[in-house]
Amino acid sequence: MNTTAIKKLIPLRLKKHLVTYMGARDLPLPSSNRCFIFLAADYGNIGDIAISYAQKQYLQHVMTDYEVVSVPISQTRLVLNSIKQQIQQRDIVTIIGGGNMGSSYPDIEELRQLVINTFPANRIVCFPQTLDWSDSAKSKRALHRIVKVYAKHPDIHIFARESMTAAKLIKLFAEYSNVHVGLVPDIVMSANAAVLGTTNDVESSTILRCLRDDKEAALSGEQYAMIDKALADTGYHIEKTDTHAGGSQLDEAHCKKLLTDKLSQFRAAKLVVTDRLHGMILCLLSGTPCLVLPNSNHKIRQTQLDWLRNHPRLVFLELDEVAEISKHIDKLLYLSHGTMTESPVHINEYHDLEKSVVII
Repeated sequence: MNTTAIKKLIPLRLKKHLVTYMGARDLPLPSSNRCFIFLAADYGNIGDIAISYAQKQYLQHVMTDYEVVSVPISQTRLVLNSIKQQIQQRDIVTIIGGGNMGSSYPDIEELRQLVINTFPANRIVCFPQTLDWSDSAKSKRALHRIVKVYAKHPDIHIFARESMTAAKLIKLFAEYSNVHVGLVPDIVMSANAAVLGTTNDVESSTILRCLRDDKEAALSGEQYAMIDKALADTGYHIEKTDTHAGGSQLDEAHCKKLLTDKLSQFRAAKLVVTDRLHGMILCLLSGTPCLVLPNSNHKIRQTQLDWLRNHPRLVFLELDEVAEISKHIDKLLYLSHGTMTESPVHINEYHDLEKSVVII
């Protein structure tokens, strides 16, 4: 039997243990109080990179007597035991925010649960997430596992980034007083473009088309065609872009460049049309007018309704309104840019999150 055949016979869980054992390494930590950010993005999803940087910036701002330590998601299993051996009671464990809680991204959810199980004596704070769920058997199993693992932890705080997720989490954990559920905006909206890094160039005559082509896309082929025709009719140069650059185990400098380049690209655009949540958020941070369309779940629609419904440079269209897109594009093209120091929401919206991470 050849090596490939033998590998196929090894259960996946055992493979993960072997990889962890073979690749485990020590992670030197500062001697002061530590606040950890687990599952930090070191892959080419620029929205997740923005979350990682914004989360670190936020924690450094509110936890001035703590050292903030980011743990890249690809290194989680390799350094977890080292951190476990060094962790102190006053250290805080935070887990990255985003849209990966539930059954759609099981590998990330598995790592989140691994972190929760590993640190039963430390406060766990899950930064603002969108939970995905459905009536499928797979989704029901995932939700059951989430409740089972999270509810075992004696001091866990879970934040939703929109009200539909918050309502579902409150229902799931209604019987568990140790599980604290809160609602705050996506953490990237606590930052601004100047903090995350960009250039101040607003002279472009380009419209950016930042639309999905993955499992979260909701637009039909006919609707894509309507959008493309409406954009072409403006007479402006149309450039296709995305917030997903690809790649994994990227170093910090590469991740930072991906983020700053994307913000600078958005800042320079006349208008951005997008159905990506962080396409919308990064666009608003950059001060550029934005036309937003829904994706396949509730995260964009509900984020707009909860936090951004009165934003002066944002128009959100439902799928049945796409036929009227031209008039909204014309309206947005007349708007001027905002500044690079504006945040889409007021910092006071994060008060409950601050209370969860600042232990008196």
